[in-house]
Amino acid sequence: MAQTVWGLPVILYLFLGGMGAGAYLTARWAERYPDSSAVVRVGRWLSGPLVAVGTVLLVFDLGAGKTHPWRILWLYTDLHSVMTWGTWLLTMFVPVALVHAFAPAQWTERQRWLHVVGVTLAIGVALYTGVLLAVLKAIPLWNNGLLPVLFVISAVSTGVAATVLPAVLIDPRVLRTAEGFRSIHLAVVVSELLVLTLFLFFTAEGSAAGRLSYDMLTTGSLAAAFWIGIVLVGLVLPLLLMALGAGFRSFTLQRNAVVIEALAVLVGGFFLRYVIVHAGIPQVLF
Repeated sequence: MAQTVWGLPVILYLFLGGMGAGAYLTARWAERYPDSSAVVRVGRWLSGPLVAVGTVLLVFDLGAGKTHPWRILWLYTDLHSVMTWGTWLLTMFVPVALVHAFAPAQWTERQRWLHVVGVTLAIGVALYTGVLLAVLKAIPLWNNGLLPVLFVISAVSTGVAATVLPAVLIDPRVLRTAEGFRSIHLAVVVSELLVLTLFLFFTAEGSAAGRLSYDMLTTGSLAAAFWIGIVLVGLVLPLLLMALGAGFRSFTLQRNAVVIEALAVLVGGFFLRYVIVHAGIPQVLF
């Protein structure tokens, strides 16, 4: 019996929170490319709102968020709680991201400390999406040291996809530097595939509950979402498009390859969180 406490709101938080953090990091990286101003703008515009919406979904999925919203303030007080750490990270990241999005560019460029703080918080937010699950020892699938690593890699991948997708439609010049993004994104997607393989291996070789979660993902009720949504669409298709897209001479083919590649990554990123949340089986049942 899989866990039924956390559902779609938490899944969407894990997806949007990671994507928003990844979009911020993508925007910072894109600043080194002269033809990627659209990527910088889109990444800055997306990062704060995505994390903010995800945070609202997470808070109001908690019982206190629905019935006693003032109790949310207690989330800031227990410094020994991972949830408190995450609450502070999310609370600090959103305004920093919004400042980068809407403050005058001339001012933000002079505030070097703000860039360091923003990148640090973005990495923390991406990491927290995995740590939030990994600290729950009762569910072996989640209580895996590779889960935060997997979610950080996926956050970067979905952040790149969510940022480059609208940017390449807004400003075709982005395709001139797409090769730089493609090589980075290729390494990220390959890393995600390797970490996911190791994550599943250690899950299957662990407890009985972990083995059942593994079976649910690979041959059970979540197998279609896993093999089609994550492996085929989210990993294999982007890798093929990254390998083939560089050889397209037609501008239209190049743009379409980038668009499909980004959409596929986003679909895979959502299903990754969906199946991991739903496949969590408590060890207490054994």
